[in-house]
Amino acid sequence: MSERYPACDPHPAYDNGVLRITETARPAGLAIAGEIDDATYPALVISLHDIAERHHEFHLDLSGVSYCDLAGLRAIVRLTDDGGAGPARRVLLHNVPRHMRVALAVTGWDALPGLSVEPLR
Repeated sequence: MSERYPACDPHPAYDNGVLRITETARPAGLAIAGEIDDATYPALVISLHDIAERHHEFHLDLSGVSYCDLAGLRAIVRLTDDGGAGPARRVLLHNVPRHMRVALAVTGWDALPGLSVEPLR
């Protein structure tokens, strides 16, 4: 886990040996590590929707993501759109791996309202 997110639940919300999703308390969000693909996509979507139902602003630490297909990235960015049913959500992405930054830039998703991508240091 990232040193920036020390308040992680010691028991992950999901861990199948390929993808590990752990809820963070401060800031509210998820720390995600491993591979996001067809096999792990359903668990990612469930975890994302669970956190989105409880928080209108939340953080995703993506430092441990070694692979993310376009469907997984789309699931993350779609969280900013609640269909106009309530206040707009704000999703803050931290420690975004280079391969995900490239995909966000190419698709233009890095400029979506409600999505904030932490700048490189």
